[in-house]
Amino acid sequence: MTHGVCIIGASHAGVQVAASLRDLGYDAPIHLIHGEATLPYQRPPLSKAYLADSVNADGLALRSPDYYASRGIELLSATHVHCIDADTRRLDLRAAPGAQAGTSLPDSLTYDHLVIATGARARQLPVPGGDLDGVLTLRTIEDAEQMKARLETARDVVIAGAGFIGLEVAATAGKLGKSVTVVEAQDRVLARLFPTMMSDFLTNRHKENGTAFLFGTQISGIRQQTDGRKIVDFSNGDSREADLVVVGIGAEVNDGLARLIGLDCDNGILVNREALTSCPEISAAGDCAAWQLPHEQNTSRTESVQNAVDQAKIIAARLTGNDIPEQVAPWFWSDQLDVKLQMVGTALDADDIVCRGEMESGRFSLLYYQGEELVRVDSVNRAIDHIAARRLVTQRIKLPKDAARDVNIKLKDFG
Repeated sequence: MTHGVCIIGASHAGVQVAASLRDLGYDAPIHLIHGEATLPYQRPPLSKAYLADSVNADGLALRSPDYYASRGIELLSATHVHCIDADTRRLDLRAAPGAQAGTSLPDSLTYDHLVIATGARARQLPVPGGDLDGVLTLRTIEDAEQMKARLETARDVVIAGAGFIGLEVAATAGKLGKSVTVVEAQDRVLARLFPTMMSDFLTNRHKENGTAFLFGTQISGIRQQTDGRKIVDFSNGDSREADLVVVGIGAEVNDGLARLIGLDCDNGILVNREALTSCPEISAAGDCAAWQLPHEQNTSRTESVQNAVDQAKIIAARLTGNDIPEQVAPWFWSDQLDVKLQMVGTALDADDIVCRGEMESGRFSLLYYQGEELVRVDSVNRAIDHIAARRLVTQRIKLPKDAARDVNIKLKDFG
């Protein structure tokens, strides 16, 4: 008897595995297990378009409501995997919060192959008062709904963390006319990801939108006042009142099920080039999976839609006996105010950084070099550079620096 594929997690990676399997002719059963009561949805717009009410919940759906049934994909929403028995290849299931009364749910499922796509969860603020009402993280659509409701009446917003989530929420809240303060432990925004010149550019854009920054500072505690507002205490001894505190201090990988059955893990579920774990019947993809990127020596997790989709397609190709797609340099994006920031590659230890265009214009690219090889490109409002950079960085093309600086020369013509 063929049991088919079970997929735990129905975000970008999980849905793409199911879709790609069907696209490649896989005709055995597919069970897609979704821990939330909604249709599977996109997460990146939650901190931007969805929070700003420019897209609704229907617009977030990864696939239409009838897609799953029409493709023979059994979507089990509001379903939680209680445990995995890797020896018998069985999943024990439980109803998750939001499950409708009377909904028929199997107690268990048996699989031929299992895909773990459980993603990551938002890191909580580990200080006194970090669990107070109105101290919110942003990872799910439910989180976004709560934040939208709070923003309607909030006057003062304090954001912990100047990473992508913190800056995207700051941009949205600022546009809504809120007073926004971003608190960051490092000495600049996105210090682990960008050189000082890019951090300064982004900081200035946010300051022009009215956002205040406290660098080298952390939230040390939060106190509730009788009027419902909060006093946010900082490590530098200062404090500030706020109606809403947003926590954007990173994510923690959801690898608990994998660890319980003894899969190799190290800041994520370790997978090989074909997204296969240390168990031959189990794959992993998306934010929960750690693998070796092209030209990198160490394994790492890449929290991006592109990485999730690419790993999912690799899994589907392997399971259907098709050619494994080429592994490419990871790419990311972030929308903040008038800035469309697109990145290819992860290298920060560059020998030289060439600026293509004028940073003051708000339309430029930074090209990172190791020796003569192009190892990374960050583009601001230059999508044409970004598209070309995906190939150039993956192949480590030797791009002349004079040509890189000249915006009249197209990057796509090289390599």
